[in-house]
Amino acid sequence: MTCPLHGTGVRLVHYADKASAAPHDTLIYSAWIINDSGEELTDVTLVLRSFTNAGMEDLKYASGPSILIFGPVPPGGETELVFTYVVTENDQRHAGELISAMAVKAVTASGAKLWDEHDAITPISLDA
Repeated sequence: MTCPLHGTGVRLVHYADKASAAPHDTLIYSAWIINDSGEELTDVTLVLRSFTNAGMEDLKYASGPSILIFGPVPPGGETELVFTYVVTENDQRHAGELISAMAVKAVTASGAKLWDEHDAITPISLDA
């Protein structure tokens, strides 16, 4: 079994739609999977590694795709998966930030195993 190649051939770009957030804000997280391999990708899997606030509490997205395994993705192709989260007052009590950590795994047509990871970090606004 070969070791997956990190950051080679497949890229994950993951970010929130706001630079900072306050309680009751809805954040929209985009996870773009980009095929830079020059080959068709199969068995593309978005891995939800963790989603926490500064209190290290496990958070759950309010919405998101039900299927995180897909393919094929052609050379130069890209796919966007969208998740939402509503910021809570508890998130603000912990201050700090929200951290959404994701990774992507894929296999090229020639059998190479690829992966990449990216964290979306959103600071929480403090009370005025």
